[in-house]
Amino acid sequence: MANWTQKKLMLTIGGAGLAVALAAVGGVYYAQGLIDEIVAQEAQKNEAIAAADKKLAQVPGLEKEVIILRENLDEYVKILPDTRQLNNFVRMLSNCERQSGVVASRLALNGRSSSGKNTGAFTPIEYTYEMTATLWQCLKFMNLIENYERFVSITQFDIHTGGGQKGEETRDGDVVHEVTLTLQTYSYNGKQDGKEVTIPDYESKKEDLHEEIWKRLQAIRLDRYDHKGKQSRRDILTDPRERGDIKSDGPSPADQRALLEQYVGEIAKLRDMHDRMRQKETTLFEQVALEKALKEGVERLLTELEDRAGRITYTPYKTRWSKEIVAPFDELRGQLSDAAKAEPRKADPFLPKPELQQLVAEMETDCNNGQLEQAKTRYEAVASRLGVGPQDPRHELAVAAKAWHVKACTALDFKALDLRMQGVVVNPEGRSAVLLNNEAYEEGDYISDDLLVKLVEEEQVWFVYRGLTLVRTM
Repeated sequence: MANWTQKKLMLTIGGAGLAVALAAVGGVYYAQGLIDEIVAQEAQKNEAIAAADKKLAQVPGLEKEVIILRENLDEYVKILPDTRQLNNFVRMLSNCERQSGVVASRLALNGRSSSGKNTGAFTPIEYTYEMTATLWQCLKFMNLIENYERFVSITQFDIHTGGGQKGEETRDGDVVHEVTLTLQTYSYNGKQDGKEVTIPDYESKKEDLHEEIWKRLQAIRLDRYDHKGKQSRRDILTDPRERGDIKSDGPSPADQRALLEQYVGEIAKLRDMHDRMRQKETTLFEQVALEKALKEGVERLLTELEDRAGRITYTPYKTRWSKEIVAPFDELRGQLSDAAKAEPRKADPFLPKPELQQLVAEMETDCNNGQLEQAKTRYEAVASRLGVGPQDPRHELAVAAKAWHVKACTALDFKALDLRMQGVVVNPEGRSAVLLNNEAYEEGDYISDDLLVKLVEEEQVWFVYRGLTLVRTM
């Protein structure tokens, strides 16, 4: 009985020990699992930390790009009109019409976007524009559109040629075509929803990136091409064969047009002189100068127009010659003739005192401002009306005007002298010198009979030329 009890006790102890051992083994495996899980979490955290460090290393570069983009955003979207500025777009088309000479016939808005509400930053807008124009007017209009400061693209164009048959519409001698353009632009809808990131110390960083911001700004400028015009080229949309009203041995249509435009410009200049001569604010001596130039121009054109008229053989140019040159020229000659009859000669051939006072004041201002040629021209335009006698109250003013004229002419002659100053030696205790045209001259030396070195300074040299003190800088 005692043996059985002892065996039972031993079995109990062994079972308890086995249970404890099994529990210990289970605990070890469980602890190892926890350790493995913690190690895996640690590895994930380390990877997250490495990724975060990588992102943090990119922050300065990203901040730099964000600052540059923010500062240049206005320039990026400047080329895109917002909704309020679409009216300006239409006005721009009118300005381009006037500058190019095209005649608009229809402008239609094709649509903004396919959906009822556009949620993007930019909304496409498309127009159909119809016009009549010569080839050169059309090219100039398209060039003006493409050079517009805001983004406008000509995505499609269609030209129906005017043909080349007799009786077709022409402008400036070129055939008129019907042109249809498709214009596309975009409306900028402003900033979308979202909170703008705050960058610490933004203003300081922006100042540091000033040069880079400016470089990026230059990079987004639109390149422009300026249309050079016809440049003696023909319209490729018309029949190049000669018309019956163009002589094979005479000037070409391009030469005839150039001649026509030359004299249209000459007539415009003469009419402008005539209009300025009649304005109230024009002074008397300016009127005299304008009248002289106008009469000389009319006499010259009278001879030239008779000689050149036979060179215009192209019918549209002959019509323009009559309307834009002959008729205005005859009208101008008639106005000059009527004015000569209506204005009797004054008994006093000299300038009135107020005009003389104004002449002296303006010449003084011109000379003091360095406008020497203008002062000289003012005087010479009315020189024939300044010969008043010594007893005349205007004599002193006439002498003063003459003195300013002499000063202006002397200064102009001095300016034209070949004086190459190559160096100076300033001597505070004696005579200073200047190296002039490879020769040394001291103060008081004559360079020529009418040119004296008066004073030598470090930055300039004073001369006496024909009794007038003048200065040249190094």
